[in-house]
Amino acid sequence: MRPWLVLACLLAVTLTADARELRGLWVVRTALVSPQAVDDVVDGAHEAGFNALFVQVRGRGDAFYPSQIVSRSVLLERQPETFDPLERLLRRARVRGLEVHAWFNVLLAAHFPTRLPPDHILAQHPEWVMVPKPLAHFGLSADGRTVMRAVREASRNDTDIEGFYLSPAAPGVVAHLEQAVRELVTRYPLGGLHWDFIRYPGPRYDYSRWALDGFRSWRGGGERLAGPEADPKGWATYRRGILTSLATRLGEVARSSRPGIMISAAVVPDEASALHHKFQAWPAWVARGILDAVCPMAYTTNPELFRQQVSQASLRTQARGQLWAGIGAYRLPVDGSIARIETARRAGAEGVVLFSNESLSPTDLRRLRQRAFGGTPAVVAKASGSQEGDGVALQ
Repeated sequence: MRPWLVLACLLAVTLTADARELRGLWVVRTALVSPQAVDDVVDGAHEAGFNALFVQVRGRGDAFYPSQIVSRSVLLERQPETFDPLERLLRRARVRGLEVHAWFNVLLAAHFPTRLPPDHILAQHPEWVMVPKPLAHFGLSADGRTVMRAVREASRNDTDIEGFYLSPAAPGVVAHLEQAVRELVTRYPLGGLHWDFIRYPGPRYDYSRWALDGFRSWRGGGERLAGPEADPKGWATYRRGILTSLATRLGEVARSSRPGIMISAAVVPDEASALHHKFQAWPAWVARGILDAVCPMAYTTNPELFRQQVSQASLRTQARGQLWAGIGAYRLPVDGSIARIETARRAGAEGVVLFSNESLSPTDLRRLRQRAFGGTPAVVAKASGSQEGDGVALQ
């Protein structure tokens, strides 16, 4: 074979591999608080060679876009009501050739010390809060606001939980989340919808009266408070089923509202912990097509453990779905993140997502471009069925 033909073949293989690789960056909501912050994060990601942004438009039960369903984030208080961070980011990302996935925190709804605005979902429906086991009896009769105060005190030193969670068993919660998803994906030409916190904080949750009543019904009767202790395996299965049902319904709403949208989720990388501690059956979600892609949050600083977690996830996604390895850039020097990118590629990942923009300096972004994302930034394939002219999912 002639040398020029060999070179052409190698170049074609390289470009094909690049076209398949997602090079994502998690963009935290603090980058959406002003027009300049939005422009800076998009431009920085483009210069570094990223081709996809996972933008936290729902952080704590709030919205970084005008919504009729969800309260506007308090972080936008200093901005005029006309400022739409998501719309501005989408326009600039289109010019820069970046695909945008809406990062949507599903159940985590508020920080503990935060004073909630009157239109926040938990201010309107405090009875929807998720309850830890020590408050199970108390939660059966106390009003919602009293339960919320008790949850805050009981969870103060609990390392499993980051704030108030919505109970997916509470009547009205799933319908509210469906409305929020439908509004978001209908209004904006998104390349993807990315779920986070679609999990329980830990095995001590959810002992709300809604969950206890639901489990009693699921078992066909029995004593409400004693049920989880009497049937621990069933209790775990019930909670996994609740989350699987939630993921299924939200995915159906998103796909019916915007055909072809990519559905992904940030998941617990250790499968045993995901299934038995967080009740997040993500391998089944991939196998059943609930998720198009899975992003294990492999944030360990141990390189061998990272390799094992990504390799295991690769096995789980071979038959169906894509694997985008989550890299904890906030815990690593930039050279460590670059090494993780190479490891993920060797382990069979179709892409990587780095957490987060807040952890990467301009120097770090230049090194990523030079050593990990060299050359022309790769283009993410357009999601099947996306409408022509959307301008976010790229050709």
